[in-house]
Amino acid sequence: MAACLYVSVPEWQERPRSRGLLLVPPVLAFICAYVMMGFVTPENREPWLLRSALAAGLALGLVRGFFLKADVDNYGLTRLPGARDGMPVTLLIAAALAVAIVAPLLTAPASAWVPYATSLAGLGATYLSGRAVVVYLRTRS
Repeated sequence: MAACLYVSVPEWQERPRSRGLLLVPPVLAFICAYVMMGFVTPENREPWLLRSALAAGLALGLVRGFFLKADVDNYGLTRLPGARDGMPVTLLIAAALAVAIVAPLLTAPASAWVPYATSLAGLGATYLSGRAVVVYLRTRS
């Protein structure tokens, strides 16, 4: 998750970067969400919750990607002037990861929060992915 936060900083600062680097934070967020799925015990799994979070995150990310302004300069570098929404989403994924790690260590009833934290991380990862793919496809020419 630290790598995802580090790679996302130029986007939050609205600095120009290559189009390929737009796809790195979502991949790292997906890895984090996938690892978090392993934290959920079999008796606490709620697949409908995770599936609906993934679908909602993807839909929101695709819509946001269509409406996000993207500036491409002569060197092929892309700048996203209104992309400040990536920072809270990435921080939300980091917070969900912290909850998924710490909750089972506190008490047994707190481990029931892990599926919700995992679904929240999945929602954020698919949001970042949908947004990045749409911006990548819009700026390829």
